[in-house]
Amino acid sequence: MSIRTRLAVSYGLGVALTILIVGVSVWLQMGTALRGALETTLQTRVDGVLNSLENDGQAGLQEADRGAPGVFVALFAPDGTLTEATADAPPGIRAAGGVLVVDGRRYLLRLQAAPDGTLVESGADLQSIDAAQAALARVLIGVGLAVGVASLGGGWLLAGRALRPVDRLIDDAAAMGPADLSQRLSVPPRMDEIGRLTRTLNGLLERVTESVDRQHLFVAMASHELRTPLAALRAELDLTDRTDASLAEYRQAVRDAQGDVVRLSGLVTSLLELASIQEDAERLERRQVRLRDAVSTVVRAIDPLIRLHRVAIEQDVPDIVVTIDRLRFEQALGHVLDNAITHGSAGNRVTIRCRLADEPEPRSLTVEVLDRGPGLLGQAPDRLFDAFVRGTGAGPGSGLGLATVASAVRAHGGTFGAGDREGGGARFWFTMPDAAETFTGRPARPPGAGVGPR
Repeated sequence: MSIRTRLAVSYGLGVALTILIVGVSVWLQMGTALRGALETTLQTRVDGVLNSLENDGQAGLQEADRGAPGVFVALFAPDGTLTEATADAPPGIRAAGGVLVVDGRRYLLRLQAAPDGTLVESGADLQSIDAAQAALARVLIGVGLAVGVASLGGGWLLAGRALRPVDRLIDDAAAMGPADLSQRLSVPPRMDEIGRLTRTLNGLLERVTESVDRQHLFVAMASHELRTPLAALRAELDLTDRTDASLAEYRQAVRDAQGDVVRLSGLVTSLLELASIQEDAERLERRQVRLRDAVSTVVRAIDPLIRLHRVAIEQDVPDIVVTIDRLRFEQALGHVLDNAITHGSAGNRVTIRCRLADEPEPRSLTVEVLDRGPGLLGQAPDRLFDAFVRGTGAGPGSGLGLATVASAVRAHGGTFGAGDREGGGARFWFTMPDAAETFTGRPARPPGAGVGPR
């Protein structure tokens, strides 16, 4: 059963039930009112006869006691024997009160005793009240059926009108295809629930489109980055098929091939690392980490790169414990430090500075890496953290290091950035919230887990 049908049936049943309750209430109140009015009439009739008997001192019914239409009067002896009655009194009447059934007809009776013991009874046929109630019941049933049917039709039309924007959403969604993600759902003119739902779905489609576009760009750039070393490796291996190549050429080809393999390995490792951080963003394993130990682990891991560029590392790191994901922290710091050593000036000093800010809540760890190289050279800081983007004048590399930093920091809910350092050089920084209040007490990862040369 469709939503439209369910709404129409529910609306119709609701209206019918309301009419039924109101109808029964009106029917009962009408019966009560008519019966109350008749009882008042009967009591008035009894009081008149009693006054006549008491004041006039006469026995039996007088002429004035016989003239009320629809109401009969009867007199009974104290023992209940009928002594006199008006002509319209039904046969078989007896001294009683309440409702009396005689020959299948119902009579409402009112009985009261005179001072001399005579029983005065007045009564009336209830047929008129029953007929009025029956007529009212027929009217109410007819009106109820008519209104119920009308409410079904009206509910059907109203539900169809209310769900028309949903039908348009269904048609728009059905018209969308995987080949064109630029299409959007038509936003209705009114910002009711359907309008807000449409905007929410369009926002979801925007995010899906951006995600798909990033994936396409990621694949395209990865393919482009892989194509060059693979082509060079193939050319170098093709040299081995030449019969006129010298031993020196063979050795040079092997060395070149080895360098391309190392480059490919590093690129693939960076791609996997970046994808892993993006997929595991919701599954951070925060542990208590001694900050100096984590920073020292990263410095030791890239020591060959430090010696190669003859760079001195200065550490300004407080001896504190923070609650973070150690693997992601070391990945982020390792890539930022790698970037500063590789692109800074050889023989200069690179400073690692860490601070834990107590305000505002929650506490946040700030990490800065400063070098004395050429700086950003006008490059937009935000662009440096995009995948496959490399700074001006950058040497060999895949452009994935700072993108990995951005993913690791975003996974923590932190921030990152870069800028020119005062006095020359570059300053790269990132922050990570210290989740000490949610620490579960589990042991930290072993030092150096997931850290290596970038």
